[in-house]
Amino acid sequence: MERKTVRKRWVALLTALIFIIVPIMKPYKQAKAADGSAVAAQAGTVEEPTTEWLVMSERLDRAIQNGIGQNVNFIVGNHFQIPTDILRKLVGKHATLALHTNNDVAFSISGGEIYQANTGFIVDVSFEAVIPDGVKAQIPGSYIRKEFSMERKEAYPCCLNVHLALGKENAGRHAVLYVYDETGGAMRQEGIFRINGQGQAMFPLKRGDEYVVSVYGGYTVKPGDTLSHIAARSSVSVQALMKVNPQIRDADLIQPGQMINLPD
Repeated sequence: MERKTVRKRWVALLTALIFIIVPIMKPYKQAKAADGSAVAAQAGTVEEPTTEWLVMSERLDRAIQNGIGQNVNFIVGNHFQIPTDILRKLVGKHATLALHTNNDVAFSISGGEIYQANTGFIVDVSFEAVIPDGVKAQIPGSYIRKEFSMERKEAYPCCLNVHLALGKENAGRHAVLYVYDETGGAMRQEGIFRINGQGQAMFPLKRGDEYVVSVYGGYTVKPGDTLSHIAARSSVSVQALMKVNPQIRDADLIQPGQMINLPD
């Protein structure tokens, strides 16, 4: 039991770094890591992405057998199905299936992030604007938005990570994921990610829905910081700062290491 627990912890830790090993790729181009090398978790090489299901399955088998955290790149377009047998093959294993769409967006599934493997699922992703403009106008102070939605609004049997290319010029800024609350007619903040050196961000998705990603300036709280001090240094009001940080419930309660969005 102890060995299984330790192994699960290592899988969780390493798959948390998935955004590093699954960059956004143009179709049929080899994936590259931040340092320009071929992408692999610890060793091995990355083969050209394939559109052939049998080739993908064979590569996934090899990656699982290697057990070093390799990712297998599969070009799926904007409509794809993950069958039960693939989830069962991957569950608990140290490997990642990277699914590339036609819009410089990729999705990935890690073996350590599968909740149940007894049912597959379908993803129909669209990059057309479907959220009413009046609702999106509720999102404060952003200057870039990437919008995508899934036709099937259902929970996934695994964590489906979405990887977005937001431009190298935005490295170090914050990407903020919002989901459309259709019932309440509002946008709800789901997560914050510091955009990496390649201009990419990653968010875990638990279900199909309608999403918007906005980009803000970013700041990490240091010991002794207060929200009023951060606002003054950023030449904005505390109210403006609170508006772009709905995750902050109390202006007097911020913690060192906390990520704060800065309005432009």
